Amino acid sequence: MKQSNYLIKFILFMAVIGSVQAVPSDYVVMTWSEANGLVAEYHQVVDLPSNRFLKSDPASDHTLALLDEKGQVLANISLKDELITRSEFHGHHHIDGRAFLNEEVTFVVRVPQGLVKQIQLPFMTDKQSDMVDYQSLIDAAVKRGPQTVKTAKATIDNRINLLFMGDGYTNAQMNDFNTDVNNVISYMQTFEPYKSYAGFVSYDRLFTASAQSGADKPSPCFASPSFVNTAFDAKFCTSSIERLLTVNSTKIYTAAAANPDWDEITVIVNDDVYGGSGGAFSTISTNQFSDDIFVHEYGHSFTDLADEYTSPYPGFPACSDVSGSSPCEANVTDVTNRNNIKWNYLIIGATPVPTPDTAPYSQVVGLFEGARYLVNGMYRPQSNCNMNALGFDFCAVCQEAYVRKVYQVPYAGGGLISRIEPMTQEPANPSPDGMVSVMKQFSVDTLQPDHDLTVTWFVDGASQGSYSSSQVTQSFQYTPSSTGIKQIKVRVKDNSALVDGSQHGSLPQFEHVWQFNVMPAVDLIFENGFE
Repeated sequence: MKQSNYLIKFILFMAVIGSVQAVPSDYVVMTWSEANGLVAEYHQVVDLPSNRFLKSDPASDHTLALLDEKGQVLANISLKDELITRSEFHGHHHIDGRAFLNEEVTFVVRVPQGLVKQIQLPFMTDKQSDMVDYQSLIDAAVKRGPQTVKTAKATIDNRINLLFMGDGYTNAQMNDFNTDVNNVISYMQTFEPYKSYAGFVSYDRLFTASAQSGADKPSPCFASPSFVNTAFDAKFCTSSIERLLTVNSTKIYTAAAANPDWDEITVIVNDDVYGGSGGAFSTISTNQFSDDIFVHEYGHSFTDLADEYTSPYPGFPACSDVSGSSPCEANVTDVTNRNNIKWNYLIIGATPVPTPDTAPYSQVVGLFEGARYLVNGMYRPQSNCNMNALGFDFCAVCQEAYVRKVYQVPYAGGGLISRIEPMTQEPANPSPDGMVSVMKQFSVDTLQPDHDLTVTWFVDGASQGSYSSSQVTQSFQYTPSSTGIKQIKVRVKDNSALVDGSQHGSLPQFEHVWQFNVMPAVDLIFENGFE
C-alpha cells in the first residue's frame, strides 16, 4: 500500500504555482509647463510587477526618456495624448471637433524604485534644462506631502485595465455611479471590436465622493452660472466651449494611485448636460449621447487612432507614410499609389483609388480624401467611421488596429496579454522530472474572445491536430510510448474575423511547453528507496 500511494502521488505530481512578484515602485504625478518647468506633484510607493510600465515608444519630440545611472535609455514614454485636449461632439454630418495644446502637461511615471536617475524631455524650452535629476524631483514631492507609502498594490491579471472614476457624486450617490459605469460599459460593448474582446478588459472602478453633485457651469457659456464643490473640479465651458467638459488631471492621477496598474482612465461626471473631452483620458457627462464621446475617445487613447474629420487644427504635428519620417496612424495615410496603401489588401479591385465619396462606395474600404484635420492630401479607409462621425461603427481598418493593439499590451505579469491564462497550466511545473509511463493529462485555460481560438497540441514537435476552443479549459491526454526526455507543447492562435485572413500570419501565437523525463514506474520506485 505504501508503494502504491507513493506512485499515485508521483503520477498526480503538482508543483507549487509560481506567483508574479510585485516590486516597490514609484508612482509619480508630474506636470510640465514653460512657466514652472518639470515638477513632481505627487509621489507614492506602490507595488507593481517589474517593468510593467516601462514602455518602449519611439523617440520623438513628444516623448520623455527615462535614463539609468549610465545615461542609457530605460524607456521612452509618449506624451502625445497628454499634450492636447480634444473637444469632439455630434455634428450634422461628422464630428464637430476642436483641439487645444495644453499649457500644462500632466502625466504619470510608474517605474521600479532605484532604476531611474534622470529624465530627458525633448520638448522643453531653454527655461529649464532638458535633463532633470529624477531623485531631486521625488524629494521635492515628498516635502510637499503628505505621501502614502506602500498601501496600493497592483492586481496581477491578464487584462487591459480600464479604470472608471467619477466626479460630482456625493457619498449617497455611489449606486448612481455604479449604474452609470454599467451603462457606459454596456454601450461600449455594442461596438465591434469592443464587443468581441469584452472579456479582455478588466472594468475597474474607483469611487471618490464629492461634497456636491454636478459640475461647474461658468459664463460666458451659461446665462445663469453655477458652481459646485467636487473632488476633481469638473467644469463645462473650458476654453469658452460649452460642451467641453474637463477635470483636474493632477487630482485624477493622484487619486488613481489607489489603483496603480490602470491602462486607461475614464471619468464620468454626474451631470446630465451634454459634454465631454479627450486627451490622456476621457471625460464624459451622464447625458445619454455622451457615451458616444467615450467610444470615440477610447479609439484615440487606447488604439492610437487618428481623427478622420476635416475640421482644421492649425499646428497639429504632421504625419507622412510617403516619407516615413513620421508615419501616420493606422487609419489615415497620405499614400495614393494603390500598391503602397497600407490597407490595400482590404480594397477590392473594382474600387477606384482615390475613392469618390458617393453612395456606390459608402460601405466599402477604399481611399477617401479628407482626414486628420485636412480637407486635401490626407485619406481615410471608409466614407463613415466612428473616428469621423459619432454613433457610426468603426471601419474595418480601425477594428483591425484594435485587435493588433490588444496583442501589444503588456499584462501585469510581463509580456503580452496572453491567450493562455497565466498560471493555469496543469501540471503547473514546466519541467516535471520522473513522469512514469502512464497516461497523464495536460491542460490550460484560454483567454476567450466571443469566437473560437485555434488550439494545437504537439508531442516532441509533431502536431497532434488543431481544435477550436469551444470550451474554456483546453486539455490533452498523453500516454508515453517510450521512456526518455519528452516534450508536450500547446499553441493558441486567434484567427479573428476582424482581421483580414491575409494578415493572420502577422498575429502572434502563444505557447506553453512541458518537458519531462519519462521513466518506467518500477525504476522510479526503486530510485526513491522503495523495495
